[in-house]
Amino acid sequence: MAKVNFVGATLRLKYVAGHDAQNEPMFTTKTYRNLNSSHSAEDLVAVAKAIASLSSHSLDSIVKQETTDFS
Repeated sequence: MAKVNFVGATLRLKYVAGHDAQNEPMFTTKTYRNLNSSHSAEDLVAVAKAIASLSSHSLDSIVKQETTDFS
């Protein structure tokens, strides 16, 4: 049977930074690395929203990316 090992996780907050000449949104992303595997989705969303409240840009999306090893 394969063993799954958690390597790391990254949280990405995507903000709407403005609009271009065609009124399409322009985005900027802030990345937070070295997340612990024990954090729940609810905890991460609460923290992301708290961080986003400090920004002058509006939050567009929250993405968690996990890396695992299989052995």
